[in-house]
Amino acid sequence: MNVSMRLGSRKLRYFLLAVVASLAVVLPMVVAPTSAHAAATTSTRIANFAAGPATVVKGKNISYSGLVQRLSGKAWANAGAVTVNVYFDADGSAPKKLVRTLRTTSAGKFNATAVAAVSGKWSVTLPAQGSYKASSTAVKAIKVVPAPSPTSAKPASKWNCPSWAPIKGNAPSKIYHLKNQRFYAKTTPEICFSTEAAAKQAGYRKSKV
Repeated sequence: MNVSMRLGSRKLRYFLLAVVASLAVVLPMVVAPTSAHAAATTSTRIANFAAGPATVVKGKNISYSGLVQRLSGKAWANAGAVTVNVYFDADGSAPKKLVRTLRTTSAGKFNATAVAAVSGKWSVTLPAQGSYKASSTAVKAIKVVPAPSPTSAKPASKWNCPSWAPIKGNAPSKIYHLKNQRFYAKTTPEICFSTEAAAKQAGYRKSKV
């Protein structure tokens, strides 16, 4: 009985030693950091960030640009090709939203455009990658305004102007005619105006009769 118990405890001891030995091999492989997950060590910044124009008509383009730099000793040097994220924070809306991801040039530069839709704030972030630490720009506010209403148009037909631009403009004479004037019905317009001010701004004068 005692002999069998001693044999059993010896087998158990060997088994436990084997488990510990295998863990000693496996655990370093699990917890040891790889180069891909090594902590970023190089400070970065996004210099010369610009976005504009500050006020833009809806549907027109805005542009944004910048330069990613890394700290080299005590001086800033241009980074290589890296990935940056572009964010937009619409006025009165949810917090900033990722709208585009860009790859910079080999000199760290980026330059892109977007169609203006609503007013808001633009910014760019460099996420941590490789040995580079993360960094972000300040926000740039851009106001988007409605497109101005047109003040002139082509004739609706040979004799008629659109209802919203009823003033007939005669191109050869540079004279415009109002509906209540004598030659209005007889005038075939080359251009139609919404207001007299628009006609005058285009270089036309009012018919005398």
